[in-house]
Amino acid sequence: MTKSKKRVKEEQQVKEHNAVVEERLTTTNDAYTQGAFCYLRLLTHTIGLLQFAYGIYYHWYNVHWPQHLQDEEELKTRWGGKFKYLTFLDVILQALYHLVALLNDLIGSNAVGQTRFMPGIRKLRDYMFAAWAFPIAHNVCISFWVIYAFDRELIFPTALDAIFPSWLNHIVHTNVAMLGILDMFTCFRQYPSRSAGLTGTVVFMLLYIVWMHIVRFFSGHWVYPLLEVLNMPMRYFMLSCLLGFTVVCYFLGEFLNKTIWSPELRLLELKNGKADKSH
Repeated sequence: MTKSKKRVKEEQQVKEHNAVVEERLTTTNDAYTQGAFCYLRLLTHTIGLLQFAYGIYYHWYNVHWPQHLQDEEELKTRWGGKFKYLTFLDVILQALYHLVALLNDLIGSNAVGQTRFMPGIRKLRDYMFAAWAFPIAHNVCISFWVIYAFDRELIFPTALDAIFPSWLNHIVHTNVAMLGILDMFTCFRQYPSRSAGLTGTVVFMLLYIVWMHIVRFFSGHWVYPLLEVLNMPMRYFMLSCLLGFTVVCYFLGEFLNKTIWSPELRLLELKNGKADKSH
């Protein structure tokens, strides 16, 4: 009888704890999915989609390299076109991500909950952000501006100022990362397993490095002039650093997500832990 009473008491405590967790989760979701948070999230994805789509359009139809830059002109018109540049591919990637995120805002779910219980569009949004949108954008942004500050002629010669407007430069090299940070603060997500997320990131970058070699084979030029002046060991050291830095950016996104959304993630852990014990 004593053992039975003890068990009843424990079960009652579990129920009370679960009720508290559910109430806190409901309160969190009400604050997160409604009101200002909802509109800020919708605005972020709408602005992101519109500006990246326009950036792609302007870049494709209005940016033409000056004829007096013979080496640059030859490089741009040869095999691969603008698709040979990671910057251009990244803007396309960001536009696709914000399209998926906007569709999720309209027909999917932004609730704080386990990803496996969410609509497919939400799962796709979360994976795209973790594996591609965040790490690739921050690789592009940080790499560009660090090299630009050291010697802009290595990455963005002054001659390009006349044909590549500063606002477009910031869309493709700055806003990709800034909107990623804003998205991090406005969209709750659970990162995929580290193996799944890193696989997506590494495969993307390895395919891009292979693509660079394909362009080199058919055009006779490396995509980036810096690779032309490096010997083979240094060239592949640089490409390894490119891959490694993207992986670092993935871990940065994972860390920020855990830090920013730690209260919500903790609530889900408590809910799942108690659910497991009850079974």
